[in-house]
Amino acid sequence: DKIEIPLDDGSYIYDTPGIIHRHQMAHYLTAKNLKYISPRKEIKPKTYQLNPEQTLFLAGLGRFDFVAGERQGFTAFFDNELQLHRTKLQGASEFYQKHAGSLLVPPTSKELKEFPELVRHEFTITEKTDVVFSGLGWIRVNEKAKIAAWAPKGVDVVVRKVII
Repeated sequence: DKIEIPLDDGSYIYDTPGIIHRHQMAHYLTAKNLKYISPRKEIKPKTYQLNPEQTLFLAGLGRFDFVAGERQGFTAFFDNELQLHRTKLQGASEFYQKHAGSLLVPPTSKELKEFPELVRHEFTITEKTDVVFSGLGWIRVNEKAKIAAWAPKGVDVVVRKVII
């Protein structure tokens, strides 16, 4: 089944409720952690002013590195309960190793043992673009930038034209 939602410009959004693809985050989470990727309220986007060489952790589920470019705002569209954490790019991998499962949850320290390693996907952005973490949410990049998006092995990260 699919739900066809008409948009003002004559195009459509198609919702396919209940379909989970192997490349989506839901496949790698425990039942209790699905709440972090299943919004029950309207998502409140959060904008972060980042300098080059800063990182946003998507709890312990992913990571967004602003590698190079001019200081700019990045808007994050994720479930309101998912905690985002900003830090410096230098030392970010060590920060993840130290804090994943405690400060950066989900996953919990116990769940980390079964959680796939994060894999880096690098993109050079030349125009307003959404960087999509499949089944989790996305980050809007507003200007030229070199970024790296990290997601669990098996979870897709793709770029698309901005939708909002």
